[in-house]
Amino acid sequence: MPVTIRTADHSTRQWYRERVTSDEMLLEQSCEDEHKQSQRIIRSGFSHPLENNHVTGASNGFVDALFEAYCHHHDFTVRPEDIWFAILSQVSFYINANAEKLRSQFVTHEGRKQLRMYAGGTIDTVDFGAIALALSTAIQENVVDPGLRAWVMPDFSTTTANDRVVAAILLMGSMQEYFSLSVFLLCGIPSVTMLGERRDWELLVEKLDRLPALGDEPARFAALLRPVLTRFVACFDDPTGPASREFWGRCVHRFIPGSGEDFLSGWVTAFCFWTGQGQLIPDTGLHRGAVKCELDGVRYPYINTSAIPPGLSSVPVHVNDNGVDYDTVMVAGMIGIDAKSSGRPLEEPLGDEITGLDSLQPVAGWVMYHKKDKSEEEKEC
Repeated sequence: MPVTIRTADHSTRQWYRERVTSDEMLLEQSCEDEHKQSQRIIRSGFSHPLENNHVTGASNGFVDALFEAYCHHHDFTVRPEDIWFAILSQVSFYINANAEKLRSQFVTHEGRKQLRMYAGGTIDTVDFGAIALALSTAIQENVVDPGLRAWVMPDFSTTTANDRVVAAILLMGSMQEYFSLSVFLLCGIPSVTMLGERRDWELLVEKLDRLPALGDEPARFAALLRPVLTRFVACFDDPTGPASREFWGRCVHRFIPGSGEDFLSGWVTAFCFWTGQGQLIPDTGLHRGAVKCELDGVRYPYINTSAIPPGLSSVPVHVNDNGVDYDTVMVAGMIGIDAKSSGRPLEEPLGDEITGLDSLQPVAGWVMYHKKDKSEEEKEC
């Protein structure tokens, strides 16, 4: 429960300093040197939204606010995050000034290790707050101290999502002598064509109803699929609207933390629930610090790309052909990708080609083969 301490008997005075009306104006007042280098602000986030509050720029929001309150008779309100960020910014200066002396306490590599982050979208649409969290996770995976990120991240009763982004960027700033950070934005899917009629896609949703009868795991599988399939239906109602664009923009998220591994998230992982052996594909847990995909409160997991299961199933079939026995296997499922030309000009044409194979569609199919007998398999081994 918050407490209020009466520190003096005099009354408060009016605050007369100008209110900023944009993040551009705030950057200019708070960070003059940074503002001089800025062409434009791409994204921002504040604990007190500028449009709803009387915010004034300050190069040190905590110290300056306390100084002004003390000297000019203003009440003062403070959160634990404010104190913690004031501490972290100081520690960041020290680490960067003594990077080589402290190197062994943080990393085992020399120089700057490049950490790459991949995300779908453009510089104007991607969630850079979420990307900052993902980069802080990538840093954690490449430092000596397993608890560094958890120590930096605030976890108070007053902590907001914006506070976690602030902490992530402070961590990134503290480690900048050890890591070089890159973000690669992929434009995503230029267009999606959903074939069939709206009713076809409604039937797809209805087919989920039988899965829970198979057990707990199939019920969880259905719960992951339902928000995705219901949005497929909604796309027929408003195919050009922002909700449809946002939904398809969240289908895939790729995360390469720099450790050599490759991770996949987005709602596509709803279709990666079991391995080919019927075991649950583990969630790597990267959602705690990386870009998250949630639909209707359902969070879609991060999986290792090496764990993407096959989209095929096989079954042995014994065939007796007029007295001759054959051991055969039938394989069916999503067996390939068909590429066609949309007819539109290519973004990066090869040579003189203006158009080319630029549109993909999954291929469903089946194959039946005569199985080798054991002696043939042993010879090949």
